[in-house]
Amino acid sequence: MQRVRGLVAAALIGVPLGAFLFVSLHASREIAALVGSGVGLAIFAVVATGTDAQDAAADAAWRQAAPDLPPASDRITLERNQATMPGPEKGRRTSPRPRDDR
Repeated sequence: MQRVRGLVAAALIGVPLGAFLFVSLHASREIAALVGSGVGLAIFAVVATGTDAQDAAADAAWRQAAPDLPPASDRITLERNQATMPGPEKGRRTSPRPRDDR
């Protein structure tokens, strides 16, 4: 449903924008179509990736089925709970090496 909403929003903004550029600003058809479709694509990307009630219900079902696993969209918790990798035991030298005089 979000994709359909995204297509409608993109068409409602992109087509009038392209027509405005072509008629009022005397842009070429190619430039007007390019700008209108670019803005429409950006609007589609934003609207189509939004969450709706169905996504929230699917996330709630996932949490109920697997309460010990974090949701895939909870990136902050996943990054916070990452295992730390062991680092070097002693610090690195920060001073530059002496150059050989030739």
